[in-house]
Amino acid sequence: MTVVSNNPSWWPLITLSQFFSYWIVAAGVAVVYDWILTVGQEIELIWRQRWSLMKAIYLVIRYIGIPYSVANVLANMPLFSLTDA
Repeated sequence: MTVVSNNPSWWPLITLSQFFSYWIVAAGVAVVYDWILTVGQEIELIWRQRWSLMKAIYLVIRYIGIPYSVANVLANMPLFSLTDA
């Protein structure tokens, strides 16, 4: 059941939630954009080399951000409706 309230005391919380949501999306877009720009170099310089400790550390650090970002977006989704519908 959706509760619709026109109580002005909720407006700062709703505004802050929207602002935070926009920043999460912007950060996700920046990560994807960076990955798209550098994937060619990564394939050439990292994936075609033999395995080493540095290669493993690089790949762990590089790709741990993807599941972290997804989990962060899902964890910070608003628990209340931001619209009247």
